[in-house]
Amino acid sequence: MNRFGLSVIFSVVVLTLFGIAQQSPGMYVDQDGALSKLSPAVFSGTEASNHIAKAKVFFVFRGAHSSVQLSTTHPHFRLICGLQDASLIVFCATGPQPSDLIVVRLDEKSDHRDALTATGSMFGGHGGFDPKKTTTASLTKRDDSNWEVSPGNDLAPGEYLLTTGTQARGFDFGIQSGAR
Repeated sequence: MNRFGLSVIFSVVVLTLFGIAQQSPGMYVDQDGALSKLSPAVFSGTEASNHIAKAKVFFVFRGAHSSVQLSTTHPHFRLICGLQDASLIVFCATGPQPSDLIVVRLDEKSDHRDALTATGSMFGGHGGFDPKKTTTASLTKRDDSNWEVSPGNDLAPGEYLLTTGTQARGFDFGIQSGAR
């Protein structure tokens, strides 16, 4: 093995031993001091209800519950940007801003979760998530250029989407009953 190969192995061993190995780009949740990578929410399309007087449009996500269930009402996330991960484009393409991230409470159904995103009638309409079901997320830049993310308020048990603006892209998670 050449000198370069040995120095790479040595660097990886040192970084691993001292716990400073770089995480790959993604959104992570801190679970008891360990970072677990979140998968993007599985968006399965929109549903619309059209009544004579009013129409509604919902973003729909597969499954009655997210695969990530947390036991805390105030989760902490870490965003590690990297444009090679397509799920991060809406979060990292222009650099996150503190006002960009929101946490949306999803309505739970037997086989999916959804969020109302638009309402309208012949007299006008409204687009965006219901403000009563959203909370802003605080965003703090770390010394290592990654971001700490946490909801502005404690979250009640239920299903949530961490996203930007009115995007169907984001990361879903649940808060378990009895969470502290």
